[in-house]
Amino acid sequence: MRFWLIKEDHLSLQNSLLMVSSPPSSTTKSDCSTELAERGWRVVTEIQADGKIDTIQVPLTSEEFLHPKEDFYLPNSTFHDDVTSHIRDVLTRRYANNPNVGVFRDLLIEWDIVGQKDLCPDTFVAFDISNKEQNRSKFIVANEGVRPSFVLEVVSPAYRKEDREIKVVKYALTGVQEYVIVDRRRQKGKLLDEVLGYRLTQGIYQPIVPDEEGRIYCETVGLLISLQSGSLVVEDADTGERLLSSLELEATNQELEVTNQELEVAKELAQQQAAEMAALLEQYRERFGELPD
Repeated sequence: MRFWLIKEDHLSLQNSLLMVSSPPSSTTKSDCSTELAERGWRVVTEIQADGKIDTIQVPLTSEEFLHPKEDFYLPNSTFHDDVTSHIRDVLTRRYANNPNVGVFRDLLIEWDIVGQKDLCPDTFVAFDISNKEQNRSKFIVANEGVRPSFVLEVVSPAYRKEDREIKVVKYALTGVQEYVIVDRRRQKGKLLDEVLGYRLTQGIYQPIVPDEEGRIYCETVGLLISLQSGSLVVEDADTGERLLSSLELEATNQELEVTNQELEVAKELAQQQAAEMAALLEQYRERFGELPD
């Protein structure tokens, strides 16, 4: 899931108390739940008129979505989770034996640029890092000595402008070499799948033109990325080989195992039939001699 656990600071409780001065909203609980799911939320502490202390979930603003904190719950969906899990899985196995390449998901990035607030990509890749296996609660560019080279974001429907427009500017300013956007939206009753890409050229993002099959070529990681029937497809740009996720590999291995079992059964049946034919032939020879030419 794409969120972090809430960390409560009892010493700062007084600073986070909000007095209730307005009557309860007429918004239904269902409406609130839908909005929270679509926009994500943060938790604040509220003191009621009777002195009772409650915690409430407040939908994230555009600014909070763009620059989340560790205790914010970001919006998610099965499509969002499937895509980010897939690309992280593929990239992690691709660089498993390289100690200087890190693949990260939902990790805050603290930049080395004055005034630039933290960003939290769905997935990113950083090259030439040290201590790949160390536990990180934040990717601090100044400490790492490198910045992410590849970022992939799956569009959150409630924040389509933020993911498709505002972050394009922000990732360019922070020096991310390639920014890939995966988007699925409904238009006129139909689902539209789209993969967009941008590559940094002389400090400015230039769109990556998809090939005739709708694939985006990502130079930084050597991959072709596309969406086909709602599923992420990742291919090695040099060999054309489709890189499968762990789940896809497991399914493929299970299919191969079933096929091998079927072949083994067929082989045993063929051997049995051959033995039966040999026995019949021997019986014929005993009664009638050799078969005529």
